[in-house]
Amino acid sequence: MKTDQLTLSSRTTAIIRRSALAHNVQWLRSRLPAGTQIMAVVKANAYGHGAALIAPVLQQIGVDAFGVAATAEAKELRDAGVVAPVYLLSPVLPDEVEAVLTTQVTCLVQDVDFVHHLARAAMLCGQSVEVHLKVDVGMSRFGVLPDRAPEVAEAIESVPNVRLTGIATHFPCADSSPELTRSQWNLFVRTADKVAYRLGRPLVRHAAASAGLLSVPESAAEMVRCGLLVYGIAPSGYESAVLGLQPALSLHTRVTALRRVPAGAAVGYGGTFVTQRETLVATVPVGYGDGYLRALGNRAQVLLRGRRVSVIGRVCMDQAMIDATDTGAELGDVVTLIGKQEEEEITVNEIARWLDTTPHEVTTLLSARVQRVLME
Repeated sequence: MKTDQLTLSSRTTAIIRRSALAHNVQWLRSRLPAGTQIMAVVKANAYGHGAALIAPVLQQIGVDAFGVAATAEAKELRDAGVVAPVYLLSPVLPDEVEAVLTTQVTCLVQDVDFVHHLARAAMLCGQSVEVHLKVDVGMSRFGVLPDRAPEVAEAIESVPNVRLTGIATHFPCADSSPELTRSQWNLFVRTADKVAYRLGRPLVRHAAASAGLLSVPESAAEMVRCGLLVYGIAPSGYESAVLGLQPALSLHTRVTALRRVPAGAAVGYGGTFVTQRETLVATVPVGYGDGYLRALGNRAQVLLRGRRVSVIGRVCMDQAMIDATDTGAELGDVVTLIGKQEEEEITVNEIARWLDTTPHEVTTLLSARVQRVLME
């Protein structure tokens, strides 16, 4: 998309492309075994993309289910018109069971006590509920240990008004250690087999998120939980363009002030940048209040008039400064923080490297005041 085709407010705008989401879901389907379901992970406001905005689109495109981290996120999806299954991937407190029933989510569980709380609430409402057993293969965050999984599964199976329909795990090192991840996948398979033998029937298995699917493809199982790949963002160690993904999100702002300062001028809080020549400083209305982190000052680059230019000085809460000296910049020019201008592109993964973090964090941090616009 050319920058002169963008219509932006003076503040920062995230453009989400429906065509890119559709491309990425099709890309994902083409790499999965027949019958493997796609759970689009839309927790944390769809990694900053806007859950209420894009979940109905993903439902139309044909994803099979959605993953969230809280009952409030599930309610947001239901209010937006999502009728597909929603899975609550984080632990749930007993006092949240009414919200679980209201939003009709499937909980991941690790103990029978919570299942009894859920069953009692379901009984009072005349409902039955589904749960999936979470197994911990090395994350030490949430889940039953593998050797206890058959026993816990059998206990859950005996609880009235509750149906155990799935079994899940999560890989802690999928983007850094394929060998460990494959070992953990094999442990999970053995555990799921033992549970199936104890119950006399198989359960739906899901283990792989985006990085796990790429590093250990056989872990696709009956369902995958993908966020990054759906959004067209490559997990750490990969590049979107090489994989054939299309980033769904681009982030743009505009030049709101220009001033020429002499050599030796300090720029921004703390004077962390001092000009070495006469410099045209362009101010843009984006800062850490929008999720464009303070640490990007004196590290990041942005695109202005199709050229890479440097962010100079510390990023402020609401504004940042860039070196526009050689660009011919004018007030109102579009500045691209994530995405393409002409032949140049700033990717989420590049920003993650500047910050020494994961690509998940870069878009998830985008705040509510960033306008999100859905385009074809």
